Amino acid sequence: MKSDNEHNGSQFSEAGLTLIECLVALVVIAVTAATITPMMVFAVATRVQNQKTEQAMQIARGEIDKIRLVVEQGGDYSTRLSELSLFSTGASTSLVLVPPPTSFVDNVSSSVTAVDKARKLDIDGDGDTDFAVQLFRDKGIEIGADNTPIAFNVGVRVYDSRAEANLGSLSTDRSGLAFTSGEGQRGRRPLAVLYSQIAQGDRINSLCQYWDFVSSTPFADSTANALTCQ
Repeated sequence: MKSDNEHNGSQFSEAGLTLIECLVALVVIAVTAATITPMMVFAVATRVQNQKTEQAMQIARGEIDKIRLVVEQGGDYSTRLSELSLFSTGASTSLVLVPPPTSFVDNVSSSVTAVDKARKLDIDGDGDTDFAVQLFRDKGIEIGADNTPIAFNVGVRVYDSRAEANLGSLSTDRSGLAFTSGEGQRGRRPLAVLYSQIAQGDRINSLCQYWDFVSSTPFADSTANALTCQ
């Protein structure tokens, strides 16, 4: 005759899940995974796009800050502006109308047509292009034999590297921050767009030249406070 312990052990060894219970569990897991996976894909893709947009904005601000620093340092800085790949559109026109780049290049030449090119950037040092920067300015106010710009508008657009596959159909409107499951609009639109005004303030007649740049008449009255420009 079996003891109570032997009898209980036999019962426990035979206990377990039935085939139907296993199938129900698998169905529940599959439904849960199917529900959660799309949300995870959306979350990851959106986070990547937001991160790239933040990096692009930092790059755009950095490009404008470098130009502003060169101008504020004074002297003959025309060559240094060219070294920054900042090129004139050749006219005093709205920078918003400047077309998007037609090519992404490693080094931009010094020709005026370089305004339609974007300079490639590798920000993480892995040898692959991460962004491309299109940097340009209007004619503004230029002085001297070398046409040094002392007051001008500058524009910068930062494109994602994937935009190179869509050259010829790029847009100049900034990419929107939207919930996305893919690359969003960064394949055709710039991630960052900034326009700013640069002016040097330590030259003789710099104030008059700035007023001329903004198409205003400095203190145009007949009083003793009228500003006299040479």
